[in-house]
Amino acid sequence: MLMESTPSLTNWQDVSKLKKPGMHVLSSLQAVAHGSDTVQYFQWRKSRGSSEKFHGAVVDHVGHEHTRVFRDVQDVGKALVDLEEVVGTSVEPEVAIIFDWENRWAVKDAQGPRNMGIHYEKTVISFYRPFWENGVPVDIIDMDFDISKYKVVVAPMLYMVRPGVGEKIEKFVEAGGIFITTYWSGIVNESDLTFLGGFPGPLRKTLGIWSEELDGLHDGQTNTVVGLEKNYVAHELCDLIHTEGAEVLATYGEDFYAGRPALTVNKLGKGKAYYVASRNVEPFNLDLISKIIKEENITPAVQTELPAGVTAQLRTDGDNDFIFLMNFSATEQTVELDGDEYTNMIEKTTVSEHVTLPLNGIAVLKRASK
Repeated sequence: MLMESTPSLTNWQDVSKLKKPGMHVLSSLQAVAHGSDTVQYFQWRKSRGSSEKFHGAVVDHVGHEHTRVFRDVQDVGKALVDLEEVVGTSVEPEVAIIFDWENRWAVKDAQGPRNMGIHYEKTVISFYRPFWENGVPVDIIDMDFDISKYKVVVAPMLYMVRPGVGEKIEKFVEAGGIFITTYWSGIVNESDLTFLGGFPGPLRKTLGIWSEELDGLHDGQTNTVVGLEKNYVAHELCDLIHTEGAEVLATYGEDFYAGRPALTVNKLGKGKAYYVASRNVEPFNLDLISKIIKEENITPAVQTELPAGVTAQLRTDGDNDFIFLMNFSATEQTVELDGDEYTNMIEKTTVSEHVTLPLNGIAVLKRASK
């Protein structure tokens, strides 16, 4: 359920920016694409007073329906009617990213290694975005969630590891799963007490590394990461690690730790565990994640190369797949399809070769399940 959404602007951000034409439908159906069966609003009618009197609403202070925003809400309603068949279908990602609230609190409460900006949320998003750009659906879970059904689990900055989580991840990898984590992981337990005996604590065996020191870099300071067939820029955080069975995929290029591992992979049982030792400027995450998607045969929503700013998400009932193609770029985009025959559920047309998405446009395509 999309419990609260504004059809226009908010009033609590630094700048109250209006939603441009088409953006409200796009953002509403984005929630549907990720599993919501309903779109709810805050608020129905703008209040005359108090702190939210200038927050967006379906009905403005003018009191009638002859407004741009009201027409945008009507467009959402029409689209939801066309998508009635999607209600009750499921989202079945092969990938999960751990974003854990208690871990977030602990990361933000830690003193060091970079008090001027530890950027937990940005780091999680930086690992989500490559899947988004490849049109690969992702679940967002906490560390206690059952991970056995996934092919890939990503846990950026898993600073806190609660009891049983390290063992669960180890079994996941041994059974054939792919685990990806980063610097500042496996540092404290559920009571925010550090693990003794070497970081990353209960993840050490799974990752096949020992983290000895973590270097915090000032703004503007960088290092080089050499690997994955090119050079990348590291900034803000660089973990100094030793391998304990892991294979080195990339190394630092500068400073007193030049030549030390910056990216490793450890084979354990039937699976693999990747350790990203440094915070890196793009396209590092995109290149790494795209490589793993290809090597591990992770299935995108549609088998095509998506234009920049366009993503694809999938819902299914087992008999039919519903593909949501969404254009978040600043211009019209054309998506070349994979040769299957699709029905455009909103335009009620048959398509097989390509779909043109206007600015802030969305197409919902139905096909027989694969």
